[in-house]
Amino acid sequence: MSEEETTSTDPLAGQSGATLISWGALAVLASWLVFDVALDEYGVTPMAVLFGLAVTLLPRIDGAFVSSLGWFTKLVGYGLALTGVVEFLADIDSNVFDSGPAIVAALACYAGYVLAFLGARKA
Repeated sequence: MSEEETTSTDPLAGQSGATLISWGALAVLASWLVFDVALDEYGVTPMAVLFGLAVTLLPRIDGAFVSSLGWFTKLVGYGLALTGVVEFLADIDSNVFDSGPAIVAALACYAGYVLAFLGARKA
């Protein structure tokens, strides 16, 4: 093994960009389902939900078509990350961090947005 392979400390090194974007989208969708739909504690923007549904459902419906569009995955990943930046600024402006579940939901969404950004950079 080369020195570069043995000293890699990046936990995401073995993941593809599309996989990271999918995990990020799933984190946003899970936060939306649990904390917005079920508990009504934290609101996820509809654009984030649409990006999350697009990145998780479209490849399952017609995977060959989506994989032929290499730019699609990157576009959705960056779109989800940009939506996360806007949502973060809106959360700070509206002071939604007033309860424990809202903080957990926000952190789960932010983690999803970061994963989507990292995945879009790798895609």
